[in-house]
Amino acid sequence: MSAPGARRLLAAALLGLVVLALPAAGQEPRPAPRGERVIEALLIWRLVDELDLSEAQIARIFPMVRELKAIRLEAGRRVPPLLREIRRLAAATPRDEEALRARATELSLLRAEFEARRRQQLQLIGQALTPEQLARFVLVQETFEAETLRLLQEVRRAVEQQAPRR
Repeated sequence: MSAPGARRLLAAALLGLVVLALPAAGQEPRPAPRGERVIEALLIWRLVDELDLSEAQIARIFPMVRELKAIRLEAGRRVPPLLREIRRLAAATPRDEEALRARATELSLLRAEFEARRRQQLQLIGQALTPEQLARFVLVQETFEAETLRLLQEVRRAVEQQAPRR
């Protein structure tokens, strides 16, 4: 399959899966572990396809890609509540400066921890790739998340436009 054809197939598959994973209009969004696994599988498929990975490389980097996803998910669970707490503390009167400073420090340390863990996994992945594959990996990594987010937004808009108006 050609690269543009593979990308269209990837986009169509992702679009279909995202539509299935989206909650119906008016429902509370729920975590979608299946959707997360699908996106992970699509990323692996794209890496295998674009980097021309050997089976040994696939086996070696798959756990690291999984760990990168786990780091992102953990950050997504832990950072927003901390930001909400900081906003609440900053808006309170009288302001609890000590608590505010403690939460800001906690957020800074948490972000530094996530970034260090992310860099470690990327370094391990880089060790399993040839220099050419590493260059392509960096490009895929940069574009995959942005393309996935853009596609999710497009799907969400399409679903919202098709939802029956009440």
